[in-house]
Amino acid sequence: MGRYVDIRPDDEGLPAELVLAVGDVVRVAATGGGVRSGTGVEMLGILTEGVVGIDGSVLTPLGPPGAVLFRAREPGRAIVELVSGDPFREPLTRTLAVRVEP
Repeated sequence: MGRYVDIRPDDEGLPAELVLAVGDVVRVAATGGGVRSGTGVEMLGILTEGVVGIDGSVLTPLGPPGAVLFRAREPGRAIVELVSGDPFREPLTRTLAVRVEP
């Protein structure tokens, strides 16, 4: 069974390596990102959070995206790039090494 992993980078940064199992989904609090290299991880999207209104519609606040989703799809290694901060002024780019185990 896959796990949902929520990462909220702080001033101390990210772990040196993130170890996942195939099927895990990772949400990182970031405004952008992507898979720089490797085969074990795929990016599902850069998303803006929303809430369900009383009429069933989805309400989305204005502003930059707040989450990036990745899925561990097969055993292997990948380097993931994450962007945080204001994407239009001084974004901070970090990398995260990911190891996906069977």
